[in-house]
Amino acid sequence: MDDPKRIVQQGYDRLGSSYRAFFEKTDSKRYMNWLANFVQHLPTGSSVLELGCADGIPTAQYLSQFTDYLGIDLSPIQVELARQNVPQARFDIADMSALSFPAESFNGAVALYSIIHLPLAEQPDLFKAVYQWLKPGGYFLCIAGSGEWTGTESDWIEPNTEMYWSHADANTYRNWFSETGFILVDSFFVPESNGGHTYFLLAK
Repeated sequence: MDDPKRIVQQGYDRLGSSYRAFFEKTDSKRYMNWLANFVQHLPTGSSVLELGCADGIPTAQYLSQFTDYLGIDLSPIQVELARQNVPQARFDIADMSALSFPAESFNGAVALYSIIHLPLAEQPDLFKAVYQWLKPGGYFLCIAGSGEWTGTESDWIEPNTEMYWSHADANTYRNWFSETGFILVDSFFVPESNGGHTYFLLAK
């Protein structure tokens, strides 16, 4: 297999705005419900980090209305689109597993279907980093795996667009979060076609 991160970056670069167009009808309402609930847990003027911001819609677009928002993505094309779509927010191109912030930098962190693009072996350390970056009483909204699987798809959304995923089962994620120190606020299965993912809302 090619380098997984290279696969992810090139895949999202290739898709550009067609990624959002593909998911907009099915995911928009679901995302808005999750984000509205997330914001209600945060104090006014909170700082929020999103890991895997894509083109900024709808997450950055919504969160930047209420928070001091910073979005991170591996894809330069997606970050450029995000800057055009949500000019009032901040975005950077970066590998989420290589980020460095001072402890207690953020009131909240969000990772919607993004950490599952990271090799599984790197995910526990990222969760520990997120925990350190959050202020006491901060919240982490994460959509992770439901069943264990690592692999690629060669024609994702568009022909000849390869994509990589790696995720554990829901119980493994629960154990990792608990071992890291997170308090589980809410968790449920998110059905999608023949499978699904797991919603986690966590507190520090």
